[in-house]
Amino acid sequence: MNRKDVWRYKSLEQLENKRWEPATEDSMVTKRCIALSKVPVIKLTASDLRVLIGQAFNPNYLVPLAIEKLKDDLFVEADLYPGDLLKNVLDVPPPFWEEHQELHHDMKQMIQSRAVEVASEIDLPGYWQS
Repeated sequence: MNRKDVWRYKSLEQLENKRWEPATEDSMVTKRCIALSKVPVIKLTASDLRVLIGQAFNPNYLVPLAIEKLKDDLFVEADLYPGDLLKNVLDVPPPFWEEHQELHHDMKQMIQSRAVEVASEIDLPGYWQS
């Protein structure tokens, strides 16, 4: 294992040195996110990533993993509809993409390689329209 990949075997709680505990009044989505924050990120499924990214959990760790899954299948269905993971990744705010130019470039290439399908299946946020 490459030393730079050690982070993949840690949970979000470990990576962020932060602990979340569910409260009885938390929604089911919040409880799911808290439970997923305790799982090593390498074990997160496309569905798990979709939920966590959609709830604005740390994109620095989650978006690279999501992009790996999208490279295998750009329109992977993560519980809701084909392309739901893609949609949540594209909804990550522009400042993240501006800080992570390599990831931005990867996403642009994937979108451009299937531009017709993307345009017909996904409502692209303004940042990605070009």
